[in-house]
Amino acid sequence: MSEVNLSALTTEALGKSDILWLRLPTGERMTWFATGSDDLDGHVLLVSGGAEDDLGPLPEQLELVLRSKGNGGRLLTLRARAQALTPDNPWWDPAAAALLTVRLNAPGDLLQRWRSESTIWLLAPFGAPVQAPGRPGPDGSARVAAPVTAGAAGTRVRRPWHLGGRGRRG
Repeated sequence: MSEVNLSALTTEALGKSDILWLRLPTGERMTWFATGSDDLDGHVLLVSGGAEDDLGPLPEQLELVLRSKGNGGRLLTLRARAQALTPDNPWWDPAAAALLTVRLNAPGDLLQRWRSESTIWLLAPFGAPVQAPGRPGPDGSARVAAPVTAGAAGTRVRRPWHLGGRGRRG
């Protein structure tokens, strides 16, 4: 088995998608994100509340689940530290600018609304990934090892004529 460059894989996974899943105590939540540049390079940026989906208060440490854009399968699970940025924080303006570049259909007053109604979160990934290609997850199993059987899902379903005809009568 060949070694995987996790730093390059993390950078590529973050660059290929605009959404990720936050693993929170209440379950996984999907959200859009941006990545920082310059002083914020390697950080994940989120905005919550106001005009955006409200993620609520994030725990100090959480997990980020990055999925493959090709098949949607889990690609990486990273640990990250969460920090809420207040508008007087020197990182707030560059974080907001990075988020604004990936925000679809942004109204003209969005930055003012974020400043007054929303929270910008700075997530800093750290340590080795919880799960990565070739590395099993926390439960010790990379994939289910049981053979695939037809079971109930293997029964033939009658399709309507517009989806390729009716099933054969037997």
